Amino acid sequence: MSKLLPIGSVVQLKNGQVKIMIINRYPLYDNKGEIGYLDYSGCVYPFGMTDNQACFFNNEDIEKVWFEGYIDESEEEMQVTIEDELSQIPYPKYSLADL
Repeated sequence: MSKLLPIGSVVQLKNGQVKIMIINRYPLYDNKGEIGYLDYSGCVYPFGMTDNQACFFNNEDIEKVWFEGYIDESEEEMQVTIEDELSQIPYPKYSLADL
């Protein structure tokens, strides 16, 4: 999967048993004092954020898209902005194996 999913999308991760709702794109992650980023953070659907815990993952970790979030002109503009600025992120990109 290479397409950037909008916030509100519901996915299932490879080897996962629960649905995850995307709540953030390109979130920063503190891995033992080293800051990096992943493609998404999400919460368990339908429960939402509990105990301030989010899960972090990348496009390649997604097995299935159950629902694609709302897309309007603002989202389309945001996707263009993200694509233009992605190469300028000063942090390393993490994979799940890094965490």
